[in-house]
Amino acid sequence: MSPSKPVVESAAGTFVGVQHGLIAQFLGIPFAQPPIGELRFALPQAVAPLRGEFDATRFGPTPPASMELPEPFTYPSIEGDDWLTLNIWTPAPVAHDAQLPVYVWFYGGSFAMGNTAEDIFDGSTFARDGIVYVSANYRVGIEGFTHFPDAPDNRGLHDQILALQWVHDNIASFGGDPNQVTIGGESAGSMSVSTLATTRFAGKLFQRVICESGIGIALERADAAKATDFVAAALHKLPTAKSVGTLEAREAGRRVADKLRKLSPHNILTVFAPVIDGDLLQESPVASLSERQAPVTMIIGHNKREADFWRVFGEFAPPDGVLDALALALTPFRATRELTQAYVDAYGDTLSKQEIFVEFLSDAAFCAPSLAAQRGQATTCYAYLFTWPSSIHTRTAMHTLDLGFAFDNIHAPGFVAYAGPDAPQSLADEIHGSWVRFIKTGVPDDDWQPYRSEADLKIFGPAGQRNIDVLSAWKY
Repeated sequence: MSPSKPVVESAAGTFVGVQHGLIAQFLGIPFAQPPIGELRFALPQAVAPLRGEFDATRFGPTPPASMELPEPFTYPSIEGDDWLTLNIWTPAPVAHDAQLPVYVWFYGGSFAMGNTAEDIFDGSTFARDGIVYVSANYRVGIEGFTHFPDAPDNRGLHDQILALQWVHDNIASFGGDPNQVTIGGESAGSMSVSTLATTRFAGKLFQRVICESGIGIALERADAAKATDFVAAALHKLPTAKSVGTLEAREAGRRVADKLRKLSPHNILTVFAPVIDGDLLQESPVASLSERQAPVTMIIGHNKREADFWRVFGEFAPPDGVLDALALALTPFRATRELTQAYVDAYGDTLSKQEIFVEFLSDAAFCAPSLAAQRGQATTCYAYLFTWPSSIHTRTAMHTLDLGFAFDNIHAPGFVAYAGPDAPQSLADEIHGSWVRFIKTGVPDDDWQPYRSEADLKIFGPAGQRNIDVLSAWKY
């Protein structure tokens, strides 16, 4: 076999990848059976060991999406049914006994869209720095996070867990240490990994967690059923898996995406979400993390102006009844009318109602849950605030803007399209370097202390601070 075609033999099968310099990559490896037919709305089923040599040189099919954002915030789309695949980047030549630390990445996308084929998520930089990097597809939208009375809940989370089980069983063959696994994600991916930190798998399938902009929420079944009603109405189907399942998955996703496209951005943040099912999730993850330490070490942070991201797509805050809209739209985030009044009291003399709307939404979805979890995890948590402003679009530290820096992929076309061409390499070195040290040692920097107060908050970018008074008004 050519050196440019590395081969790895594992319990899951024999995989032929591709090598670029000192990095080997293995793409599109199935970790579960295709979730179609009778398995469409079932919990994921492990795939049997593959026979022969598996061509792991290209990404697998992407999960059907139930939401689509305009350029440049789109995800690639690859047709096919075998959605549940993972990808591995590892130092070359692959050494089976290397016992390198492992980083498993789960993408964001409002639990409605996303996949691993996005160029920002290329794991070459982690492999370059001595880490075995894994990215895994999981079901989103209708397929993964719609509550049906005749199907198990949290299918997308169970996909993630099965991917982690595959990593535990096979990653040593790719040079990784199954007992030194960090999981990470951004936005819905961050909500996912923080949610997993509250489950029985924490400390077993993974030991460390990196949360970029998001701490897990979960809906009571009654609230989840209301979201299902929206999906069913968009599809002209009954709100059951049996009825919705009569539509092909990608077609169903497109129809719901078309319906969502007609709504104001603030109304589409919570259509899909995990569910408190009494099994995997006993309570909302943010409540759990705010009250008791998880058996893992965590990095938890967020961006300074998260909700500015949605302003890129046009008029964001509704022109009339702007603050009244908040409590209803953000009920899953524990928003109340009393909280909206607290924001009016805090910002009414300096900000317009539209600006207060943006502050409130940023805090509801991202900043306040992050603070609650930082306080709850305390001595096992490193807290940060990302403040670097893009030179284009909103020119603020909006949602998703940290990604290129964390991956040290600031020149990836997908990142440049919304971050601009002048992202500082020095900041990428700082953030990515901290992530690498944390994955390897559990400590991101010698001078970055676990969170006890705002004095321990790491600032990535220009000087900045949080409004602790209003953030502390949120209760979980």
